[in-house]
Amino acid sequence: MENHRRPSLIGPLILITFGVLLLLSNLGYVPLSIWQIAAQYWPLILILIGIEILFGRRSWIGSIVVLALWITVVAGIVWLAISGANLLPLGAMVNEQINEPLGDIQRANIELSAGASTVFVTALNEDTANLMEGKFNRREGNRIVKTYRVNGSEAVLALKEENSSGTFTGVTNSRWDIALYPKIPLAVRVNSGVGTINLDLGALNVTELRVNGGVGSLVVGTPKAGATTMKIDGGVGNVVVTIPPGVAARIRVDSGLGGANIDQARFAKVDKIYQSADYASATNKIDIEVNGGVGSITVR
Repeated sequence: MENHRRPSLIGPLILITFGVLLLLSNLGYVPLSIWQIAAQYWPLILILIGIEILFGRRSWIGSIVVLALWITVVAGIVWLAISGANLLPLGAMVNEQINEPLGDIQRANIELSAGASTVFVTALNEDTANLMEGKFNRREGNRIVKTYRVNGSEAVLALKEENSSGTFTGVTNSRWDIALYPKIPLAVRVNSGVGTINLDLGALNVTELRVNGGVGSLVVGTPKAGATTMKIDGGVGNVVVTIPPGVAARIRVDSGLGGANIDQARFAKVDKIYQSADYASATNKIDIEVNGGVGSITVR
């Protein structure tokens, strides 16, 4: 007699759970830290897939067991996010400071591969002799890798966190506090992972900002002076962009599966573009493009 296997449950369960949790986090019922915790426990999905292959597709009892295990895992992750608890010790945390002298450079490209870290970026005092000053609270056994090179008057500085094997660190509870020199043009690129990114760029001369979205929240305070190009690609989570008074903006949003909340009192909508009335003639302005992603985008 032919043995008919039941269709897989895991695929639909993952999609349904992802959608429900994303909706709850966007509505504020579940903290965004749930994505960090989910990244920590993602190998449980492999275990459930294995259990389903062995038992779940053979009988209704096996399917019910897989469903019950999945509900238990999801409920545990939600409880950890709401309570702030952590069942798995991540090891001791250590503090590290990394500075990069300014030297004679006239402009710089900054790349931050944040992984699962919480990142804060702000401006240094103008009288500093450093291009960058960074304070890192990281997991013992991990390391902050700095790459720096100079080509003429232009510098390229890259920072990322790795474990001892040189691979992605997973959830670490790390925190980066980075301050940058405010008096030279900067191009900033952030490769976000599972974490919170807070960019306070008001006092910086950022001509270009690019964020490759991850899973978490992004908060950006844009520069108060100069012309800036900003592009956000993909990501899962909420994006909030605050544009200072006196700064004009042009905003194009392809919000993917999320929603867009744009202050139309400042940025009137024409077709698919939100734009300040004085954008073309403004000295201080920002051009924002948001592509895809799953989550909400707010510009105010």
